[in-house]
Amino acid sequence: MNFDSYADLGVAAAAELVNHLTGGWAQGALRRLPQSGSQRARLAAATEAAIWGRGSVLGGAEAEELIHLAERLRLVFASLSAGDADGTAQLVNSLLRDYRAAPQLATHDGEPWHLHFHSQDREAGRVEARGATCAVALATVIGSGWASRLGSCAAERCDLVFVDTSRNGSRRFCSLRCLNRDKVARFRSRHPEGGAAELHQPAPTLPH
Repeated sequence: MNFDSYADLGVAAAAELVNHLTGGWAQGALRRLPQSGSQRARLAAATEAAIWGRGSVLGGAEAEELIHLAERLRLVFASLSAGDADGTAQLVNSLLRDYRAAPQLATHDGEPWHLHFHSQDREAGRVEARGATCAVALATVIGSGWASRLGSCAAERCDLVFVDTSRNGSRRFCSLRCLNRDKVARFRSRHPEGGAAELHQPAPTLPH
């Protein structure tokens, strides 16, 4: 399923920022952000370029602002996973206020006039514009009754987040890899002795 074009872009961007610019667990491996300012700036710039499709250079202050935005977005996904509707609403409302998400018609890059929810990049800081995009998209999806479509991976040692666009809204894992890890873990918990060997035995050869 899709929400609308603006919300689709914004919630996908929010998930990508969380997954690339916050520490935690990713598919069984510990994920740490680099410590040096130059490495953090390169990571932030690469993440922004991957999401919004344009190469850019971020200064150290802007990079840290983008990382801070990612940390605040992670709190929204964590609150959703905990089933805290009131807390989630407060977090999103704070994002809307802090990143000055205000509706206005805008035109750029040869496009016709269309609705934006923040000042254009040349008028506002770039991170402020990104934050407004994500905040409005989250508010749109959550306020339309689709909060369950914003998920955190259910596998152990993974806290990557995702947007569930499946038809029936039943997604629980960030990836096929984590789905398979969870299956193996469940099998081993049921068969603690010899279960791993049984699980990985080759399939029998079918007769010709």
